[in-house]
Amino acid sequence: MLTFNIVAIIILTIAFSIDVFLILQQKPKPAVVNDLKSNFLLGMLVLLTGAFMKTVELSAFSLVYNFAIIKPGMSVWLWIVGIFACDFVHYVYHWLEHGTQLFWAAHVTHHSSEHFNMSTGWRTSFLQLFYRFIFFAPLCLLGIPPVMILFLESATAMWNFLLHTESIKKLPLFDWWLNTPSNHRVHHATNEQYLDKNMGGIFMIYDHLFGTYAKENETPVYGITHKIHSHKPATILFHEFNSIRKELPLRKGMMAKARYLLSAPQ
Repeated sequence: MLTFNIVAIIILTIAFSIDVFLILQQKPKPAVVNDLKSNFLLGMLVLLTGAFMKTVELSAFSLVYNFAIIKPGMSVWLWIVGIFACDFVHYVYHWLEHGTQLFWAAHVTHHSSEHFNMSTGWRTSFLQLFYRFIFFAPLCLLGIPPVMILFLESATAMWNFLLHTESIKKLPLFDWWLNTPSNHRVHHATNEQYLDKNMGGIFMIYDHLFGTYAKENETPVYGITHKIHSHKPATILFHEFNSIRKELPLRKGMMAKARYLLSAPQ
């Protein structure tokens, strides 16, 4: 597992470096360069946090696995079940990130860039790592081994990172059922017909099942509906939390506050 993560980081770093080199060759505007710098800094914070949290995740998953209903032996079928189960949890969690103020506060970091390149893959909130694993823990009760879940989490993260590119156009043989660069461009777009679409991690199967799939037809406009106009990492990370801090006291009573936190982001 450790070896895979090291190899994955090396591959992602190489892909990121090549993409940045090609972008810089085009003599981009200062805003693009500042965006690259911010994304890289946020990514390093995620990597450092992730190195610590992997141990926490393994401990938590192992604890839950002790109470598993069944513990099947490692097999091809278990891997198939594990892949689709983890992708389903990824879909549900991702849907909650887009559908509730509570989880959008951290996830908005990833969507706030108005550009779309490999560096956008680094632009995630380290705060998510402290609670995201909780959604995957129930899979251990179904007999999916902790190491398998950790591996599939890392593999999905690596796959998603590589999707942040405009260099690869549509892939007709894959776009319908697989998460591809085209599908992920849609996911990052603010075009009305693209909002909150293509939530899958590796597959688009659950998006088709639950009506959240959208094909890339018109050119995506990246970012979020309310621009933050800042490249400061602290602003990128916490601007939505600051909005919640201001809005939450205006809701009187615990139920009203809970409804606000679970309501769709504005």
